[in-house]
Amino acid sequence: MKIKSLKQSDLIESFSGIRGIFGKSINEDLAYKYGWSYCKLFKPKSLVVSGDSRESTPVLKKAIVKAFSDYGVEKIIDFGIVPVQTCEYGILEFKADGGVYISASHNEPEYNGFKFLKEDGALLYKRQADRLIGEAHKIQNCKSVKSRTKIINKRNKIIDKYIDFILKRIGKKSIDKIKKAKIRILVDPNGGSGIEVFKKLFKELNVEAQIINDKTGQFVRLIEPNSKSLSYLSKKVDNNFEFASGFDCDSDRVEIVIPSGSDFEAEMGQTISGQYVLALACDAFLEGTKNQIVVTNDCTSYLVRDIIKKYGAKVKETEVGEMIVVEEMEKQKSIIGGEGSCGGIIIPPIKCRDGIMTICLILKMIADRNKSLVDILKVYPRYYSERVSIDCPREKAVEVKDKLENYFKDKKYNIMKTGGSTGGLKALIDKSSYIWFRQSKTEPGAFRIISDGDNHKKVKELLKQGIELFNRFK
Repeated sequence: MKIKSLKQSDLIESFSGIRGIFGKSINEDLAYKYGWSYCKLFKPKSLVVSGDSRESTPVLKKAIVKAFSDYGVEKIIDFGIVPVQTCEYGILEFKADGGVYISASHNEPEYNGFKFLKEDGALLYKRQADRLIGEAHKIQNCKSVKSRTKIINKRNKIIDKYIDFILKRIGKKSIDKIKKAKIRILVDPNGGSGIEVFKKLFKELNVEAQIINDKTGQFVRLIEPNSKSLSYLSKKVDNNFEFASGFDCDSDRVEIVIPSGSDFEAEMGQTISGQYVLALACDAFLEGTKNQIVVTNDCTSYLVRDIIKKYGAKVKETEVGEMIVVEEMEKQKSIIGGEGSCGGIIIPPIKCRDGIMTICLILKMIADRNKSLVDILKVYPRYYSERVSIDCPREKAVEVKDKLENYFKDKKYNIMKTGGSTGGLKALIDKSSYIWFRQSKTEPGAFRIISDGDNHKKVKELLKQGIELFNRFK
């Protein structure tokens, strides 16, 4: 099969995956090319395929399955539409040699892409992803072989296995308390990949979960869960729910909306940021442990540091990127990690963000402590985050970041850098505040600025200063 050469401005190829607009930079030819290149590099015998609920996912999956089959893969295990963490866990459960998950995660429905996975279920390491991207760009012809690839569907089985994994991590004592507590929550999967998991899981936990927007593939709000896209939940959650939760399309990201009327809500708003979500999950999971290392990305709030210190735990920072966090977790033998900037935790052996596990850990905390989520939050320290995404050509981003670094060095601030020329740049303003800059590797032409700290006025001023400096140096 002859492969077309494809290069489009909206295409992003990085260790986080391949993504772009379907029908433009992302299409069947590109999917086939990457599927074939993956097989050429890693020589798998059995592979898993799965994806989220976008309309274009079956088209891309068909092309990748054909590439796997043409190359001579002996067995393909199809999980259908499931959360990405369920797919990753399935590679372990079925002892496959790797696989692919088709999704553009938090990007809008017109986008799609694919994440290639290792034999342990995780994303490829950066060095492996770089090799795959290089191979996909070189390949011209794919010579298919005669093969009898066996394709089997195991969607129901892997959903059950994944739920069993969650229940084991929560523990029998906490499960019994959750069942007795009869907690009432509101869940918005927004037509995404987690609908079937939510229905089965919450029934098992005796949680009264009202699941809205539960028609697979029907998106009624923006894909990324945040205060803007989840604002409509603010009134709904006041109808005697403990909290509401909103997920993205592959269910790795989650954000929480709490009822109105508390001091915490009056000061911080009803939508709990991803920073607080990660802090809550760490608080729940680390209870009973000592001296653990929690790996986070470098734009995670110092809130997490402050919450986990009561367990003797410390934070180890990395560049933004799920697999970069995972690789450092492997080195540190961490039992939990995550990225506060996007509201998801990582608990091995699953090596990606898991919004569903996050919700279950919050339920565990509520039941174990016999307190409402609002009562738990009211004793947490107050941290504030402000962020903006600014258009910036890729070729200009490195130059701008270098000028920003020099500016803050001249002002005698400590500087932290991760990930080389395209990684994160953080200026430490004081022990609890920072401003952070980085070119996005998942959204074309986006340059992100985040300020975070325990003084809201200072955080707002920092972001304003960051924007002004960016515009000066651009």
